[in-house]
Amino acid sequence: MIVRPPQVSPRRPLSSTSESPAAEQPNTAAQVRPHQKDTFSSPATALQRTAKVGAAPAGDHGKLMREYLTGARPPPADFEKVMGYKPNVIQTKHGQRMQDPFGAASAPGKIGPDKEFDPAAKTHDYGYDLLRYYAKKGTPLAPEARKAADALFREDLFNYANDQKGFGDRFKYKAWAQIYATAVELNSRVQGYGPP
Repeated sequence: MIVRPPQVSPRRPLSSTSESPAAEQPNTAAQVRPHQKDTFSSPATALQRTAKVGAAPAGDHGKLMREYLTGARPPPADFEKVMGYKPNVIQTKHGQRMQDPFGAASAPGKIGPDKEFDPAAKTHDYGYDLLRYYAKKGTPLAPEARKAADALFREDLFNYANDQKGFGDRFKYKAWAQIYATAVELNSRVQGYGPP
């Protein structure tokens, strides 16, 4: 069986008097295809409709970030759908924390107490994912939000250091806490306190 494509009408040659193909064709109503409205479109785009669900609340975004990270405020309704995970909640000696279950302390070469600082890093990662989430929604959080996430990270690192029993351990973990927190804060400053 031989299948042949349907016959295609040959192109019209361009005349020397007209460069435009529209000029060659008479303008009749029968040749004009009516414009059909797309049934899926509406005055608001899909992003605008979902942004209303997850739009950043007005007010102090630093306070908002701290509320998210401490569990005082639940994640945005569509956070899991947009970011691909549901934050975990843990209880620490210094209060409740929400975490990115896939986060981790990302020290170059895994130097320092990355395992010990892992809980603080997972909370910090969730904070940065909130920044990314709101940026994806088209309503980025103010710089105070990233500063608040970094401040809580610093606080949690120093809480861990101060909870150590021996003077040597407290001193060691305070030194590492200062290194980790400063590196994060400098990076935020370089990135203009926007979404990472």
